[in-house]
Amino acid sequence: MKAAAREMWRQATQMVVDAAGDERIYAQWVACLASHDVRVQVPAIWALQHAGAVVIPALVEGLCNRQTRIRRNCVDVIDHGGYGGDGRCVIALLPLLHDPVPHIRRAVWHTLFCERCVVPVHCEVVVPVLDEYTLLSTIGIHDSNAKLQSQLLQRWRVLDAQRSTPNSSPAVTSPIWR
Repeated sequence: MKAAAREMWRQATQMVVDAAGDERIYAQWVACLASHDVRVQVPAIWALQHAGAVVIPALVEGLCNRQTRIRRNCVDVIDHGGYGGDGRCVIALLPLLHDPVPHIRRAVWHTLFCERCVVPVHCEVVVPVLDEYTLLSTIGIHDSNAKLQSQLLQRWRVLDAQRSTPNSSPAVTSPIWR
């Protein structure tokens, strides 16, 4: 298993070197996110995570893909690749708060408000400031999935209590997001 992982890591590293800024290749990597073959999907994920901000347009395009697997993997690459602080990604993620697939909506909530996952060198466009409380109030607590709605309502209550308490420090993270 370790040998296979090392080989996939080597493959991903080589993919980044070989791509050399070719946006068509990045789009091909995004297409590989639909694969059920880990030998195809995992190197593509790792390459997208480590290629830097040049892959953001391909990831943003992938967020609009009709295939659930591609949309979800693009959300995860944005999050785990550190691209969640780039304004292009934030703007592209917001419509996915209404995605028909609950696990994608949950991943988007996490990605939008996970400060730990942002890698500043992967973010070229200034991120717009999002008001988590307002988004939760208008969208989150009305989610159609009962389990996700419950999680989002719990987070909303934490933020509501902080807003009601003078001189409160904002919470850095919430256990529902991990």
